[in-house]
Amino acid sequence: MAEQITNMEKYENYREQMGRLKKAIEAKFFLEAVFIEYAVMEDRLTSILIHAGHWTAPPDKHISINKKLDFIDKLRENKSNRLIHKYFPSELTESVREWKNKRNPYIHDLMNNKITTADLEELALQGWSIVKKLNSSSTNYKRALQKQSEKNTP
Repeated sequence: MAEQITNMEKYENYREQMGRLKKAIEAKFFLEAVFIEYAVMEDRLTSILIHAGHWTAPPDKHISINKKLDFIDKLRENKSNRLIHKYFPSELTESVREWKNKRNPYIHDLMNNKITTADLEELALQGWSIVKKLNSSSTNYKRALQKQSEKNTP
């Protein structure tokens, strides 16, 4: 198992991966882009759950993206959780789920599917759009939680 990294190391790694993602799309390395997009989506979903105070999964245990999405959907059921509703509407989590379902045959059964470069490009560009929305929502959610916490602290 890989060693845990500090917040600063994670920030630097995140910046590097986002740079790689941009370069992969520009260079038309769409499988690489899809690979990075999925990793970013998983990371952002974990971050959302951690900041919501509802994540206790051990760092060495992999939790599927579906379970993370299900948990966010469950948090949204609580009508008083205004910030989850505001920053993570069902349309956003559903777009992640749909993209992931489109991605799975490309990754898990690549050699047994007729996949064109145009198909991969469409998937990568769609993933890029979702990553940008998820990043923005995650950052804004974290800031809103911090403001809320500061407001409630005497």
